[in-house]
Amino acid sequence: MSDQEHADLERHAAEPRRRYAARRKGGGGKRRRGWRKFVSLKAFSLYFLGTAFLGFLGIGIVYAMTDIPEPNDFARSESTIVYWNDGETELGRFSAQARESVDLADIPQHVQDAVIAAEDRGFYSNPGFDPVGIARAGFGFIREGGEITGGGSTITQQYVKNYYLTEEQTFERKLNELFVSIKIDQQMEKDDILASYLNTIWFGRGVYGVQMASKAYFDKPVSEISVEEAAALASILRSPGLYDPTLGQENKENFEGRFEYVINGMVSIGALDAQTAEEAEPPEVLPEEKQNLYEGPNGYLLQQVRKELQEAGIDEAEIDSGGLRVVTTFDQEAQSAALDAVDEERPTENAEHVRIGLAAVRPGDGAVVAMYGGEDAVEQSFNNAVDGKQQAGSAFKPFTLAAALEEGISLESRFSGNSPFDPPELGKPVNNQNEADYGEDVDLIEATERSINTAYVDLTMEIGPSKVLDALYRAGAPEDSEDFENDARVTLGIGKVSTVEMAGMYATLAAGGRQTDWYTVQRVTDPAGNVLHEAEAEPEQVFDADVVADVTYAMTQVVEGENGTGEVAQALDRPSAGKTGTHQELTAWYAGFTPQLSAAVSFINGEGEEAGTKSLHGVGGGDSFPGGGYPARIWTAFMNAALEGEEVREFPERADVGEPVNPSPTPTPTPTHETRPPDPPDDDERGDENGRDENGGDQSGGDENGRDESGGDENGRDESGGDENGDEGSEWDGDENGGNQNGNQNGGNDGGDEGGDGGGGDGGDEGGDGGGGDGGDEGGDGGGDDGGDDGGGDGGDEGGWN
Repeated sequence: MSDQEHADLERHAAEPRRRYAARRKGGGGKRRRGWRKFVSLKAFSLYFLGTAFLGFLGIGIVYAMTDIPEPNDFARSESTIVYWNDGETELGRFSAQARESVDLADIPQHVQDAVIAAEDRGFYSNPGFDPVGIARAGFGFIREGGEITGGGSTITQQYVKNYYLTEEQTFERKLNELFVSIKIDQQMEKDDILASYLNTIWFGRGVYGVQMASKAYFDKPVSEISVEEAAALASILRSPGLYDPTLGQENKENFEGRFEYVINGMVSIGALDAQTAEEAEPPEVLPEEKQNLYEGPNGYLLQQVRKELQEAGIDEAEIDSGGLRVVTTFDQEAQSAALDAVDEERPTENAEHVRIGLAAVRPGDGAVVAMYGGEDAVEQSFNNAVDGKQQAGSAFKPFTLAAALEEGISLESRFSGNSPFDPPELGKPVNNQNEADYGEDVDLIEATERSINTAYVDLTMEIGPSKVLDALYRAGAPEDSEDFENDARVTLGIGKVSTVEMAGMYATLAAGGRQTDWYTVQRVTDPAGNVLHEAEAEPEQVFDADVVADVTYAMTQVVEGENGTGEVAQALDRPSAGKTGTHQELTAWYAGFTPQLSAAVSFINGEGEEAGTKSLHGVGGGDSFPGGGYPARIWTAFMNAALEGEEVREFPERADVGEPVNPSPTPTPTPTHETRPPDPPDDDERGDENGRDENGGDQSGGDENGRDESGGDENGRDESGGDENGDEGSEWDGDENGGNQNGNQNGGNDGGDEGGDGGGGDGGDEGGDGGGGDGGDEGGDGGGDDGGDDGGGDGGDEGGWN
């Protein structure tokens, strides 16, 4: 009790004496007779006793009628802890308040003693309240006209207020607090009261309880703090805003004085010897480290977990304060592999606004083991792996192949390999990347290996686009996916999916045709250990295993084949199957799998609303941005690290499903010398602007396919070294305006003198397109799908698909 409070109490106690003395001094009037005095005294005594009796009776009745209420929302509030898939290592937490309960046995004795010395030195002997403190509160109530201004609350009273009642400053609440405290003291062990108090008391910095306070102020659990640190916490808890020494010099001085008071109190209750107290010095308190729950790349994992908890029917309040324990599917080592792969392999040149998504799914189960949604979920809440949906490009072709195999069309079946593919029923012509020709017809293995658009559109027309759509949906594409049209171009990936959806679809192939919805939350339990939610994988056989075996074989040739667009993945130390995909150089993909793991990597470019609308052309310093470049490199680096130590497994043998189907007849071009106005490039092919009319088409006497009939062979190539007008102005083919400026005179092999594309041989020294052979020294196209930096693949085509 302060000196001022003592003075107030003494002043109030003296008031009746002063009034009585004044009445005696005034005197006057008749003297009362003795018997009347006796009657008056007796009546007064009876009145006083009666009133006191009724008062005590009333108090007793109120006390008897006072029930211990249910704990308030605050008392039940406890942080929800999110774990990695081992169920032990913490990934993060959700909390309206940062609180984590610990048993009293895990709280050192010197921590308990320090708090008792600071807050209630008579805790183990008082009846749950302090009579002197109650009297002081009563006088304050009278003096302030019915307003509660203070009072000595014991640890039990503070616990009752925090756990059962509210902070409301009224006489009714204070009286209720008193009665509940007495009952709690009678019904609970002192140790249990102390434990509950230590787990609910406010320590500032947004934390409650000694466990979180120890971490906030000393970066260690409460079980590890010293005597001095315990006294510091006990000093701060009285009023963190006044005693946190890191908040300024005045606070520091307040803290030091309070620290001395607590240390001396520990001596007075016998918890500390005088010598130790003399040597005790205030410890260094760490400054507050303000962290955002979703900070950094792992914030996207917590973001997705929270969303999935809500979808499971768990409301926001329970997520934030229900003390739940959530075990996720995320593997800490796989996640580290994802972060390292992106960090080490991502492009740096012209890549300021590039957005990368990565997701990895366990086949046959659907568990997402790793996810990269961006660099920081606070700076950019948009999750590139989940929220971003982009056109898949040729990454959809494996599902077209699966649909065809189901129709009895074998891998040996042959379909159109030349550009343009222009049957009347298609509407608009379809070109291969860079308008490359691969022959009148190619089998489906080569069509997959080199990502030949014309063959796959021809195949889709043969089986019907609805069969392809059905295969995509069965593999795991959402039914409400955007731009999934019943059109032959569906095989070219005009539909949009997210990175994690693509990984899930490829996981269906990795699992032998068994599809399982992807998920990130394994199990949720409440503080008592009751299971609130548990994921149950329910694989469904959506493709025949033999069909998938043949699809997988074709996809291995993307990696292992001589002209495979995914040859970068050969660096993986085990068999893999994969597929590249691009769309107008606005998106770039690499998706693939081993028997144990499926993963997809996506790229888009642009900031804010421009995301996905800005070309990837020039990102990384190259003239193209193929899926077999940076996306495949990140995929390979991730898979190598994520699968380190795992058994090397082989894929099932090729099953040779179906029978060969002859190619569909294609219309014979009709020669014409009419000028055909150029069409703008569309979503499916580069179109006239990049290889027809003005760049070597009709105006130069060529046929409708843009080839020069004068002096060319049957394929429209110029025997004298290429068409002088061919592709000279195309900005997409090779490094020097689309062709080989140094081409030789081997008609039909190398590109022409001024930029034409060779019909069947090697591209030029500086990146010309070889049409059907090998790319040039500096990144030319090998007539295939995904070239670029390493040659032999395909350069980006703003109008093309791969």
